[in-house]
Amino acid sequence: MSDLPSQPPGWTGPWLAAMLRQARDYAIMLTDREGRLVAWFTGAEHLFGYTRQEAVGQPIALIFTDEDRASRQPEHELLLAQAAGQAQDDRWHVRKDGSRFWATGVTLAIRSPEGELLGFGKMLRDRTDLRTQIETLKNNLREHARARQAQDAFLGVLGHELRNPLMPLKAAATIVRRLAGESAPLARPLQIIDRQIDALQRLLDDLMDMARSHSGKLHLLPRRICLQDELAQALEAAASRAEAAGIELRSILPEVPLMMDLDSDRFQQVMANLLNNAIKHSTRGATVWLKANLEPGHAVVRVEDSGEGIAPELQPKIFDLFTQGPDAESGRGSGLGIGLALVKELVSLHHGTVAVRSEGPGKGAEFTVRLPLSQPPPHGSLAREEGGGT
Repeated sequence: MSDLPSQPPGWTGPWLAAMLRQARDYAIMLTDREGRLVAWFTGAEHLFGYTRQEAVGQPIALIFTDEDRASRQPEHELLLAQAAGQAQDDRWHVRKDGSRFWATGVTLAIRSPEGELLGFGKMLRDRTDLRTQIETLKNNLREHARARQAQDAFLGVLGHELRNPLMPLKAAATIVRRLAGESAPLARPLQIIDRQIDALQRLLDDLMDMARSHSGKLHLLPRRICLQDELAQALEAAASRAEAAGIELRSILPEVPLMMDLDSDRFQQVMANLLNNAIKHSTRGATVWLKANLEPGHAVVRVEDSGEGIAPELQPKIFDLFTQGPDAESGRGSGLGIGLALVKELVSLHHGTVAVRSEGPGKGAEFTVRLPLSQPPPHGSLAREEGGGT
C-alpha cells in the first residue's frame, strides 16, 4: 500500500514539477545518452548561473573544470553510471562566472522498462563548506605533526642537556660523601643532594622514554609476573620519599596472587610516577592509598590521595605532555608535565587505559590503571629499543 496521500489521477506530475521548481539548493539536470543536456531545472540555474536556454543543448562537460575536461572525467562518469547504474560525484565544479564550488552528488543511468538506456540524470549540491572543514582538519593535522616533530626534537635536546651535568653531579656527590666520612653536619645535606640527583635522573629517564615512545622506538618486554610483588616493590621504592614528606603509604591488595603479563621496568615507572605524584600533592600527615583488584580480563590498580585535587578544566588534559595548570589552585599542573604523560604512553603500550577522577581542588584525586591480564604477541623485534636497550 502506498504511503502517499490519496490524490486525483495525474497528481504526481504537478507535485514533481513543483518540487523541481522549488529545489533551489539542489542542481538537477537530465542529459541524453551522449551526455548533452536536455533538461535544466531551477536549482541548476541557481547554482551554476546558466539559464535554461543557455544550458540545454550543451554537453554536460559545461559544468566541469578545465582539468576534469582534459582528463575526460565527464565521459568517464557517464560510462561508470551506465555500467554500474550510478556514479558518485564529489569534485570541484565551475559556474558560469568561472568561480568554483565543491559539489557532492550522483549521476544515475535512466533506462526504459525494457532496459534501454534513455539518458542520465544528475543531481548535486554545493558542499564547499564541507570541503573547507576537511581542508581545515587536514591543515590542523599537518600542523599537529610539525608541532609533534618539534616537540620530539625538544625532548631529545632537553634530555641530552640534562644528562651532561648529571654525571658530574653524581661523581661530585660520591667524592663529597667519601671525604665527609661519618661527619654528622654533612649527613643531611648529602641526603638532600642524593634525593635531588635521583629526581633529576627520573626526569631524565622520563624525557628519554617519552622521546623514544613518540618515535616508535620504545618497546615492551612483558613476562608473567605477580602483580602484588610488583606493587610491593613500587611501595618500597616510594617509601623514602613518602617518609621525607610526612606521608603514610598504605595498600589494599588481593590475597590470591594475581598473575599477568607485564614489562616490570615499565610498570615500575608507571607506579613511581603515580605514587610520587600523589605524595607531591598531599599535605604532611596525609595517607596515600594503593589499591588493586581483579575485573574480568583485567587488573585494576588505583592510587588515591586526599591532597590538592585537580580542577575540572584540567582533568581532560592531565595526561597531555607539558600540561600546566593556569594557577596554583589547579593542582597537578605544576612541574614539567612529563610524568603523567609518560604514564599514559606506557599504559597504552600495555594495551591498557589510565583515567583520573577528582571532585576538584582540595578534594584529592584517584588515578585508575586498567591492564589486560595477557598481552598480545609482540610484532617484530623484542628489543626494548630499536638499535639497543635503554
